[in-house]
Amino acid sequence: MIAYTHLEGGAPPLIFVHAFGCARSDWDAQLERFAPAHECIAVDLGGHGDTPAQPEHTKVEAHARDIVDLMIAHDLPPAVVIGNSLGCRVTLDLAGRAPERVCGLVLVDGSRLSPSGDTNHAALGADAGPEHYPAVAHRMFAQMFSPDCDPAIVTAMTERVIGIEAAFGIALLADIGRHDLEEMERLLGSVSVPVLAIQSTQITVDGQRHRLGEGQNSPYLELLRATVSDLTIDIVTGSGHYPQVEQPAKVNVVLETFLSRLV
Repeated sequence: MIAYTHLEGGAPPLIFVHAFGCARSDWDAQLERFAPAHECIAVDLGGHGDTPAQPEHTKVEAHARDIVDLMIAHDLPPAVVIGNSLGCRVTLDLAGRAPERVCGLVLVDGSRLSPSGDTNHAALGADAGPEHYPAVAHRMFAQMFSPDCDPAIVTAMTERVIGIEAAFGIALLADIGRHDLEEMERLLGSVSVPVLAIQSTQITVDGQRHRLGEGQNSPYLELLRATVSDLTIDIVTGSGHYPQVEQPAKVNVVLETFLSRLV
């Protein structure tokens, strides 16, 4: 069983799924805000935080199965699943394999790294060998934060991702591209519950991450519009890739508005 924080509360439950190289503590501000009005569970995915990596955890699907098992173990009613980055992929995969267990999805700064013809996944270095993982992680995380982000947060989160076991880390990064290419459009098209996309950045084809401005568009957001039937998009400006950490008050307001539709 994966490690997790569980706070009792009302329905619908909220399940929080962190990004690559991150941990459940990234959602502390959301747990503080939404429990006990909602039952809240924040997980450490396999190979992250307090959950040891198993061989299967190099695949996105394995993380989704772990969370479905956790939902079954707690006999949860349909939940709102909230994922950031890698967590967006896990959230979509979970919804595809257990649609009866979800009543809403929140995709926090998602992306699609391997659409046909794009090179951004390779540009990130995710196809490198394990010996290159520290350099890849450094390069990726140098772009993850806004200039105004607390340096202590930047240091702590960067050290955490670099601490991921290299062979595991590079394999999971590569699998994100595989999952995006093979599964993303199908999974998005199969979603039958309301979806909120909280977007703060985009990645260009050269692997560069840029902050979004109010009303700005991106190919990923266009993909969501083309495939998701019940979609709300909210741009959180002034943040890097982790708006729930950098701009928790803004994210909480957006989440609260979305949740009010589901009660």
